[in-house]
Amino acid sequence: MKACRIVLYFILASILAACSLPSSDPQYDFNQLSTFAAQTQIAAGTQGLQTPQATTTVQQDLLTPPTQFAGTLQPVIPTQTGTPCNLASFVGDVTVPDNTNFIVEKPFTKTWRLKNAGTCTWTSAYQLVFDSGERMSGPESKQLTTSTVAPGETIDISVDLIVPGLAGTYKSNWKIKDDKGEVFGLASGPFWVQIKVKRGGVVVWHTYKQGDTATEVYALQYLLRDHGYTNLLVDGIFGAETLAKVKNFQNKNDIEDEDGIVGPETWEALVINVSQGGNGDAVRAVQYLLQKKYGYTLEVDSIFGPITAQAVKDFQSKQGLTADGAVGPLTWQKLIGK
Repeated sequence: MKACRIVLYFILASILAACSLPSSDPQYDFNQLSTFAAQTQIAAGTQGLQTPQATTTVQQDLLTPPTQFAGTLQPVIPTQTGTPCNLASFVGDVTVPDNTNFIVEKPFTKTWRLKNAGTCTWTSAYQLVFDSGERMSGPESKQLTTSTVAPGETIDISVDLIVPGLAGTYKSNWKIKDDKGEVFGLASGPFWVQIKVKRGGVVVWHTYKQGDTATEVYALQYLLRDHGYTNLLVDGIFGAETLAKVKNFQNKNDIEDEDGIVGPETWEALVINVSQGGNGDAVRAVQYLLQKKYGYTLEVDSIFGPITAQAVKDFQSKQGLTADGAVGPLTWQKLIGK
């Protein structure tokens, strides 16, 4: 044991002596040993980290675009916004508010107040144009203005119309057309006029009852025949047979206030619009009244030909009506009235 200790001391003494003496052997260069030690420490400290191959893979993934976006990127086109060139906005009805009541075939003028809500100036080349609904004898188009309407300015637009000849509710839709032919209106669509025409309204009709004999009773009997009472004798006498037919007609048409008496409601339900090319007992009624009551030379033959049309136009002109040759409620009223 003592000998072993002596040997160990000797070895340690040799090592200490070697460390304390300078050496020229390159393999024991201190700098090289330090560098090697540092590399060894770095290598030891990186144990358990990802391998270089894994690190490279991560970098490649970071540089590569996601698969779902590859080749599918599209340019974003901004949505067009802002005020259009041509646009109108409704300010108000200057004349004829909605659902105004009229008598049949009455001329009237509708005026709207509109604002130029677009970015383009309305010029004398712009037109008011009929769009849809009931035209009411208005023009297909007319000049909108003789001057200009700048963006933000207002204008009163008028059109001359004629009330239709039958009872009901009528709506006429209108728009504007620019100098390039583009048609536009309000943001919601066209602007309009809406009126009501009621049966038995302001129109004055002469009243007939049982016991009356007159030219107008002939017309009454012809009209009843045209409504299906074909066995009724046309003799100009308001007798029991005519009374029975009148009451039956009133019952079918829900006319309660004129029991057996032919007044405004019954007349307006009886009259039938006729014009050139038509035929039947309603045409005979027109011809009979024109011939017997107003002295026109024409045959009572139930055929609405050129001679009858000309007589109707002449009669309408003398009565201050639109001379279109068509017999509507207002022309009937003038024919039958005193």
